[in-house]
Amino acid sequence: MPDNANADGRKHPQGTGRTDVIVIGAGLSGLAAAGHAIRAGAKVRLIAMGWGQQKVAPGWISVCDRAEDDVIAEVRGHAVLHPEHPYGLAGADAMLQGLEQFRALAEEAGLFYDWRQKDGHNMRLMTALGAIQRPAMAPRAMAYGDLTDVSGPVLLVGFTGWRDFYPEMAVNNLRAQGFEARALWVTLPGVDQYWDPWPNELAQSFDNAAFYEAIARQVQPHARDAALVGFPAVLGQDNHNDTVQRMAEQIGRPVFEIPTLPPSMPGHRLSRRLTHWMLHQRARVQVGHPVVRARVENGRCLSVEVEALGHINTFYADEFILATGGLYNGGIKSDDAGRLWEPLFDLPLVTPPGEDRADWYHERLLFEHGHPIHRDTGVRVNPAMRPLNAAGEPVLENVAVIGQMLAGFNPLTDGCAEGIELATAYKAVQTALQLDTQETTR
Repeated sequence: MPDNANADGRKHPQGTGRTDVIVIGAGLSGLAAAGHAIRAGAKVRLIAMGWGQQKVAPGWISVCDRAEDDVIAEVRGHAVLHPEHPYGLAGADAMLQGLEQFRALAEEAGLFYDWRQKDGHNMRLMTALGAIQRPAMAPRAMAYGDLTDVSGPVLLVGFTGWRDFYPEMAVNNLRAQGFEARALWVTLPGVDQYWDPWPNELAQSFDNAAFYEAIARQVQPHARDAALVGFPAVLGQDNHNDTVQRMAEQIGRPVFEIPTLPPSMPGHRLSRRLTHWMLHQRARVQVGHPVVRARVENGRCLSVEVEALGHINTFYADEFILATGGLYNGGIKSDDAGRLWEPLFDLPLVTPPGEDRADWYHERLLFEHGHPIHRDTGVRVNPAMRPLNAAGEPVLENVAVIGQMLAGFNPLTDGCAEGIELATAYKAVQTALQLDTQETTR
């Protein structure tokens, strides 16, 4: 069939080609949806203005941070009790399937994510300040730093002259929580101590064996009694897995990564590896080119128009998955008049109660349950992830909306943002391609 043909063989009147699925957005949900669709055999085009929130997020996967026992059991129970929550809409098993499919996808791309499979509990991972967060899954180098069962001191390593991580600050906060910890500063070989490199610059240096071996030699004499040795999350870019393993061998103790200030190297690695994998699978990836409008007729999206190099390209598909994020990502817009809108399809939005922007916020900035603008703003969808109007009727039959665009939760405070991204991405692809669970991989 020609690349610019419809499913029945007729050519499109215009445009640059046909794909089975177009995913708009390259955050975690968009990458996951594109990857799932590719693994299921679909022809996929990923289009995005930028790389999404994973470039600033820690890199772990929060599913239900409050869960004290089995995380998946907690999510399943919540889905049953709260059918309008994104977990409820996606289905009680979508979270587990989404996690498993994401792990398989990341592993194919050369990255490894771990969780506590022996009991299904959340991990206890530290931030750059020494606070404890409770994600369900994390990149393997971060998961090595799970403090749940740690016995013995934790050694935290900082780099002289680098301002993105101060180990003493993290050590003090860990001690206040009952952990035994101490700090160590080491010198970066060949780096001017007055130069403050970006995380990706340091990560590229750690791809070099001579560089990380020089670091390991400085750390090893101080780590003999340490249960764990923590470094800022810059241990390699292209050779990350090998760098972490070799450093642990040379130091003689388990080595783990701690998230630092943006840009996030774990997020950068994920975007980079998945993009390379998608291209290897003959998918089309366009990042940096905005989708400027969609052509909709009779309740169906026929095509999207993408601005690139001063002209417009038109792309057709059978299914479209919208993963452009919420207010902080540009998927939902606002103005000084208190107007909120979805810019591509003009989808109906749930909006905060009240008549002006003063009603969007509480008086205190750090409000435990979040502000109305974050909890009460988003797109309502049905269990197929199709957008709904105020009457609860689908408005587009071949468009799915996923991730942080969805109404019904607060991605900033609920401790489940990444879990919802993966669950809804999985469900959208299942619906779009009419798949059974057993058909999600080749």
